[in-house]
Amino acid sequence: MKTLRLLVLLGVFSLVAISQSKASVTDIPFLTEGLPDLAGSPMDVTYNAGTGAFVASGWLSDYSISSGDVGASIIDSYILSATISTSSGVKLTSGTLTIKGAVGDGVTDVTLLTGNLTTGAAGTAFGYGDNGNDLFQFLFTVSGGTLETAFGGSEATGGINLEAWFSGTSGDHPFAGSWTSSFNNNAGISENGDGVINSFAIPSSLPVPEPSSILLVSTGILCMVARRRLNAPRA
Repeated sequence: MKTLRLLVLLGVFSLVAISQSKASVTDIPFLTEGLPDLAGSPMDVTYNAGTGAFVASGWLSDYSISSGDVGASIIDSYILSATISTSSGVKLTSGTLTIKGAVGDGVTDVTLLTGNLTTGAAGTAFGYGDNGNDLFQFLFTVSGGTLETAFGGSEATGGINLEAWFSGTSGDHPFAGSWTSSFNNNAGISENGDGVINSFAIPSSLPVPEPSSILLVSTGILCMVARRRLNAPRA
């Protein structure tokens, strides 16, 4: 009986610990970069606290697929535009991704990929942080472009990792974790490689259970095993 009580108490304690740790997370934790991947650099990152406008703009620098880098032309553009609301929590209310350029042996500048950012609360729809507060993460659904099929087709889910690389140089105003203050990384002035963005496909797969769900199932199994052992007839 003591063993059974110990297992139940351990399960409850672990659930509380998990729920408390998840409450403080501002990064969406599932944006592991995959292929294909469209990379951009340098990227100018700006945010206007008055209007809520968040813009990352720069140049397409590389296109990678499973067999390696395909390359990209220099006549191209890479624009992420979003609106962040702080009226009731920090939420992303709208946003788009547009990537233009030519890859491989292409010479004509075309729209390679377009997408609509997933809207919602911070920590679910988008994330920010990564210690130095220079990493921004977004989810998007594919909406068009010549690489639409390569990224999984219309309505497929993609991920975005954007490193602003705030350097602290003149004209640079770092993000300090608050969306009530404007910020920028001064990349458009310095042009020293500040700001790198990766937009990549997220393979469709079965949903991964939350740690709390796994723990509940595991605790239940352990309790059943302990109960059977307690109730088993002794030799």
